[in-house]
Amino acid sequence: MSVPSSEPLSLGDAAYRQLRADIVSCRIIPGRRLTERSLAETTGFGISPIRDALSRLSHEGLVQTTPRKGYQVTPLTLKSVDDLFTLWRIVGPETIRLGVQDATAEQRRQIIAALSTAIRGSDEVDEQPMRRVEAVAACFAHLAAATDNDYLIRIHDRLQNDITRVLALILTESDTSMTAPSLDAELVEFVERRDGDAAAARARDYIGDLHARVLRILTRWPSVVASEITKVRD
Repeated sequence: MSVPSSEPLSLGDAAYRQLRADIVSCRIIPGRRLTERSLAETTGFGISPIRDALSRLSHEGLVQTTPRKGYQVTPLTLKSVDDLFTLWRIVGPETIRLGVQDATAEQRRQIIAALSTAIRGSDEVDEQPMRRVEAVAACFAHLAAATDNDYLIRIHDRLQNDITRVLALILTESDTSMTAPSLDAELVEFVERRDGDAAAARARDYIGDLHARVLRILTRWPSVVASEITKVRD
């Protein structure tokens, strides 16, 4: 998830941000078929901004182009989710280590502010669970930006898109215990101490635990009998 910009948006940028937010939050579910015309009708944007947005989303891997059929939101499968968390456990801790060590004073303030929002949201899981997920994603975006490594930033953005999609799907289940680990408060301490090694070690354990919990939940869903994971209920 990219750090927000305060610059004025073009119509193409606005359409991209709206569609990206809807896809990442699973308001537009994985596997759904899309057309430029239907999106223009539902969003109010013209065909040209929608086409620009879909092109960018395709480049990010959130949308697939289907010849003669339009577009499809990239599906999620048990294998893709397993692969996703395996890669995140490799890349995530190192990104966090470098981000904690190299963050400027302003970046540390932004990271701690995002974590504080996530901590406050922990008591509101039943009301607005996505608020906390989005706050944690913003924190990780700031940490990735603090590394000042363009490759890590791009990898992080790609991973975080799908991680957020997976968590958004999970939040439709009654079992939301996986959304309330204690990493947030611990990370605040690590950031304040600039202890990148401790932050990375804790993140590695956190991601491994989350990986296992997500797979346990998904394997209980009837929808995973097919090749794609779909939303259990609206």
